[in-house]
Amino acid sequence: MFAMIADWQQSGLSKKRYCEENGINEATFYYWFSRGKENDTSSGGFIAMDKTGRKGDVEVIYPNGVRIKVDTDLGLLSQLIRLY
Repeated sequence: MFAMIADWQQSGLSKKRYCEENGINEATFYYWFSRGKENDTSSGGFIAMDKTGRKGDVEVIYPNGVRIKVDTDLGLLSQLIRLY
C-alpha cells in the first residue's frame, strides 16, 4: 500500500483519478493514505535498530503524549508500537 501511495505522489494525478486509472476503491486508497500519514516519521523512513545484545532502556512516546520506558526487548517494543 505504501508503494501505491508513493506511486500516486509521483504521478501528479488527483487521488480520485489515480484510483480510477488503477482500479482501486477510493475509500480504500484514502484509508491507506491516512494510515501512511500516521506512520510517517520526520525522517520519512524506517529507523534501524541494532539487534545485538546491547542493554539499555528504550522510551516509546505515543502521539497522545504517553511515554513508556522498557528494556530493549524487540518483541515487547513491537507489541507496544502496535497498541497505538
